[in-house]
Amino acid sequence: MWFSSAWCLTSGSYERPGRVRFMGMAVALAGIGVAAVDEGASGPVLAFVLVIAAAACWGASNVLTRRAAPPDALNSMVWVSTVPVLPLLGLSLLFEGWDRDRAALTSLDWSGAGIIVYVAWITTVFGFGAWGFLLSRYPASSVAPFTLLVPVFGMSSAALLLDEPVSPLRWCAAALLAGGVALTSLAGTRRRPAAPAPEPAPA
Repeated sequence: MWFSSAWCLTSGSYERPGRVRFMGMAVALAGIGVAAVDEGASGPVLAFVLVIAAAACWGASNVLTRRAAPPDALNSMVWVSTVPVLPLLGLSLLFEGWDRDRAALTSLDWSGAGIIVYVAWITTVFGFGAWGFLLSRYPASSVAPFTLLVPVFGMSSAALLLDEPVSPLRWCAAALLAGGVALTSLAGTRRRPAAPAPEPAPA
């Protein structure tokens, strides 16, 4: 996810991250390794493959968004969000069945409606719209590393709101992830030399 976005091709040249950013990548990947060790290898293989595929698709979407550079990121995200409706509805009918979908619709209350509004408008339209806005104005190698903070906020939110225990290894992973993102964010981008001023034309 991160590497495919960092090497995003724009304007005919690659966005090559510098040494400090590579160091940040290494630190953050170490944090992911620590989190994986803490979770163990007891999870299903198919779920792991799906997570890797989702990360690859996310990296590819960053590349495409960076190349497209829509002038209105929010409007673009609204139109993009209309595409998955029919495929997701078909998958739900295929794997869950009409009876479960109908039961979910008939049992929808105000809490469920609020969750739908939050997921649809706040996390999807606004969140991805802001993400597209950042990708259209800043290098992908500067923006993409912030996705690694998702598990940090997930663990801290679960601990604060749901009283879920957080092991020392998870805290160590969170510290490594935050440190890696900080390194990539604080790394100064290499400035291109200014083009020489054109010589005045002879009279």
